[in-house]
Amino acid sequence: MGAGKTYVQIHKVGVKDIFDAKYKSRAIAAMQKAVEEAVDGSSRLTRVAPKDKGPAVGYSLDASLVSLAPDKAGTKLEGKCAMVISSLGKGMKAMPAGKAAATVASAAKIDSGDVDGVTRSAAASAMKTAVQYMEQHAP
Repeated sequence: MGAGKTYVQIHKVGVKDIFDAKYKSRAIAAMQKAVEEAVDGSSRLTRVAPKDKGPAVGYSLDASLVSLAPDKAGTKLEGKCAMVISSLGKGMKAMPAGKAAATVASAAKIDSGDVDGVTRSAAASAMKTAVQYMEQHAP
């Protein structure tokens, strides 16, 4: 672990509600990658577990894609995600959320690129708040 960096333990993300189950694993992978990239992009956070003996000090991050579905008109794909930041062994600290949308030709023409883009954007939106919180507060 880098000197002065705060450890962030990222749990596997989940999906609560998605318009088509065939995209579930793809959405999970896109969101997981966006969360990891946000932590890796911070000069003050790390995903590398401390090698010290004893209980780890840092944050635990749980994330879920709350919903991913076309709007009622079928012209937008909308995504919402929620996260929970906890201090390791000490309880919940913050609950950032994010959302994103992309215009689509029709609900029937949504493809994997649309799913990836909206999912990553929603996660990145929440991670801006999450990273800011973790950088500014001690675990």
